Amino acid sequence: MMQGFVQNYMGYEQLGTYLISLFVALILAAIIAFHPQTYGKKEDINEIEAPKTLIFYAIIGSLVGATVADYGPELGFIFFGLGGLMRFRTNTGTSIQTGRLILVALIGLCCGLKMLYIAVISTLVAWILIYFLERRTLYQIEIKGFKNKLFLESVSAYRRLLKKQKCNIIIEKKNLDKSKVSFIFSSPPHLRRESLENSFNQQIPEENRGSVDWNVGVK
Repeated sequence: MMQGFVQNYMGYEQLGTYLISLFVALILAAIIAFHPQTYGKKEDINEIEAPKTLIFYAIIGSLVGATVADYGPELGFIFFGLGGLMRFRTNTGTSIQTGRLILVALIGLCCGLKMLYIAVISTLVAWILIYFLERRTLYQIEIKGFKNKLFLESVSAYRRLLKKQKCNIIIEKKNLDKSKVSFIFSSPPHLRRESLENSFNQQIPEENRGSVDWNVGVK
């Protein structure tokens, strides 16, 4: 019974081939996603999050390719039709959320098609990627209302505090005419927005404080 289950569902013979194709797809996607001409010119949260989307869609592409190779090209049309329906007819939020939804749907289809080796490996790899890619929360804050004479001093105070909290400042934009500054930064896994707000209120001198607007990177 166990031997029949392995032969019919787990596909050990195809497992090695799928693993190789999946990891090659991830490596090639990462090469494109982190190209210095694009990733090095990131300007907002969407551009910073874009590599995650590309990597997730690489998993989807390798999964679709593996199933089409075993079941024929007709299955590919079903997959892409399903993906298009989810993308344009389902309120899934960001593109990375759409990618996760499509990936989960394809994993379920693979289970129904008795291709458990694809379903299990895709789930495991996606879980590992989510764990590492989403460990740090991405924030964008805009701070305004500084006193003009203390603008640079106030900006430095916020910058020092972010670095003290082990935040990685990715982008800093100062606007001296409007007395405002924006930071895009990633925070350590244990640090939450409430803790940062408390730090701003407690550790930034009152004369250097500004009004903080938050934009949290969507998971």
